[in-house]
Formats: sequence, structure tokens, C-alpha cells
Amino acid sequence: MTKTKLSFMKKLLLILILALYGNIYSADYWVQTGTMSPANNDWVYALSSHNGNLFASSWAVGIYKGEGSSAPWNFSGLNGKRVSDLFTAPNGDIYGYSHTTSIAYIHRSTDNGVTWQDVYTRSLPNNYAGGGGMVFPGDGSIVAAFAYTQGPTVGDVSTLVLKSTDGGNNWEQKANIRSGFVGGLELLQDGRIWIGSSLSGVFQSTNNGNNWATMTNFPPIYIHDIMQSGDGTIYVCDAYGPNRSTDNGQTFVDISAPSPAGYMIEASFVDSKGNIYLSYDHDDVYRSKDKGNTWDLLTSGIPGTTWICSFTEANGKIYAGTRSNGTLVLTNGVTSVITGNEIVTEYKLKQNYPNPFNPSTLISYELPVTNFMTLKVYDLNGKEVANLVNGVQPAGKYSVNFNANNLSAGTYFYKLESEGFSETKKMILVK
Repeated sequence: MTKTKLSFMKKLLLILILALYGNIYSADYWVQTGTMSPANNDWVYALSSHNGNLFASSWAVGIYKGEGSSAPWNFSGLNGKRVSDLFTAPNGDIYGYSHTTSIAYIHRSTDNGVTWQDVYTRSLPNNYAGGGGMVFPGDGSIVAAFAYTQGPTVGDVSTLVLKSTDGGNNWEQKANIRSGFVGGLELLQDGRIWIGSSLSGVFQSTNNGNNWATMTNFPPIYIHDIMQSGDGTIYVCDAYGPNRSTDNGQTFVDISAPSPAGYMIEASFVDSKGNIYLSYDHDDVYRSKDKGNTWDLLTSGIPGTTWICSFTEANGKIYAGTRSNGTLVLTNGVTSVITGNEIVTEYKLKQNYPNPFNPSTLISYELPVTNFMTLKVYDLNGKEVANLVNGVQPAGKYSVNFNANNLSAGTYFYKLESEGFSETKKMILVK
């Protein structure tokens, strides 16, 4: 049987199965993990995890610690610090970067976030830069890189590269790379270390961070991040999307996600399964399960007023830190079921249940034909607060979980819309 005929038979078999037994449509959506600060409106620039615990930086507030999607966040330390990055060492120590306009810090916790100490401080007058990376080479050392304003102008940014050979107690400067902001620091599987930069492309060290050289096989463009998956695939993200190498960094191909023009990457991540996650500086988030050949849009549950600026993985789940809406966890659930030979003949938006609700409710609707659908939530002023559905869906019955943990009590409206159809209903959040 030819490949074409085989593909046709598979499609026909699928249609018959759906006709006889119905359709189950599984969707991923983001759910609030809990309150991180009184207003839950801080930027979560960094996330990390250790032994089932999550650590999140709340900008200019400090570090919070949680145990996952069902547990509350508790304050861990570094009160008032603007922590831009968090890292977990192989021995379980947690490191964080922060900076003021005059001092740069490396903080460390050796007791799972119970206490924090400053292990590196440096006076950097008129510093407006920050952020960087940290890796842990096989020789037991630690290599750290962070950006700072070298001057004389605010935009004159350089990268300091430091190394510790005693578990982070003492640090020695190995390089001062005048290359702009740090665009990722990655320890590759063959022992090389790569640093991305905002001005000069990628730099490489082949001796655990002691010396650095510019890589000539990658153009000197703005680099946002560098990642490597478990199968050895290397991803170098420029400002707008990732580039993939399957030959250990010798050649790259562009695999950018289909984000609207003009938006830049805010965060990127490769999970333990090799899936790639990208967020842009609006509410679009994409995931690829095939090394960037195709991309799925993952916006359900992300409030329309925010975007994701950090990712991490813990306990088999993907977590995301947002701009002004705390931390989200990616949840997979059944959102559409048709049983038996039931056929949907008209559009229908049902009243949410329960209503009133706190903090979650189920919104159900029916589609008679395959169509591009949006399901959005608005406040009393008509401001969009959540984008639950945004894409093509086949005919069927759907239920979407809406978690309003990050919203204030009050009256809200949810609107289902497609070409030729629009319906709005009211719901009440009580707290």
C-alpha cells in the first residue's frame, strides 16, 4: 500500500471512530498558582526549582517559595531586592542575581530558601543594567555572567564573567566582554560554554570559562538566549525567534514561531521532553513538540493584560512567571466531549457554572461547524482580562476552566465570537 493510500485510510478510520464513539478534544491552559504578594502585581522575572519546591522572584519585593500549583507562596527572603535571575546548583544551592544603580549582588541559599547570604558584591556606579546566566561545569566550578553599565552612557553595557572554584564562596573575574546585555549562558553537553550577547553574537569558552572567543560561524546579531535539549539539539534565540542546530553548532536554520511582526522574545525554555516554549512581549506563547518544525499557540488562561517573562519545570509541570499577574502553571484537561452520534446544530454559549464563583468556574459552549473562535473575559469597563480561546476549533461541545484568582471580586462578562456569531453572558466573582 502506498504512503498516500495509507494516510487516507488512517484519516478515514479516525472519522469512523469519531462518528461511533464521539470526540474528545484535549487542550492546555494556564492556571494561576496562588497569591505571591498582596496585590499579586509584580514582575516575576525568574523561576527555579529544587526538590519539588519552586522559587520565584517578585521584582523589588524579594523571593517567594512554593510547593507547586496547589500550595500557597511563602516569602523566602531578599526583602526589597530586584532579583533578575535564579539558578539551582547540582548540590541544591540556590543562587540569585540582583542589582541597584550602584551595586551588583550574587545571593545564595544553602538551606532550600530558609536563609540567604550575599556571596558577591561589587560597586558599579551609575549601573542600570542587570541579568545574566550561571552554569556549573563538570570540574565542580561555577561560571557566572551578568551585565552592567560600564559607561559613560546608560546604553554602554558590558558583561562580567566570574568564576568560583570553592562552591560560590569566592569569585574571580575572568573576562569583561564589551558586548551588551547577556543573551543566555549555556553549558553544552561536550563541555563548551556559550554566552549570547545583545551586540556581538555568541562567545565561546573551551576551558570552563577561563578564556573566551567570538564564534565566527554565528552572525553578530542580538542574541536573547541559548538552550540545548537532552538529545543534543542546540537552540540560539535571536530577538525574534530560535535558530536550530543538529550538528553541534556548526550550522543553524531559522525555526521562528509565527508571532505577529514587531514583537520580541521575552522568554524561552526547553523542557525535559525536548519541547520548546517561547513567549513574546504580548500574550502570545508558543510550544513546539517537534524541534520547531511546527508551533502550537498556548494562550488560554493568560490574562490579556500581561505576558510571560520566565519559565521553569518542576514536578513534571511547566510554570511561567508573568508581568504583573504572578505565576501560572500549564494544565492539560479535557475541554470538549461529544458522546454517541450526537450532532451540534447551532452555536450556543451556556451560563458558567458555578455562578457566582470563587475562584474557578466552567464556561461551556457548542460549535456546529469548524471555525476560528475566541472566548474572552472583560471587566465592567470593557477591558479584556483573560483570553481563554483563540484559534480554530472543530465542531463540538466545549468546556473551558476559567481561574480568576488574580482578579478582584465583581461582575465580569465573557464573550464567544466567530465569523457570523457573537454572544456575551455575565458572571459574578465573589471573594
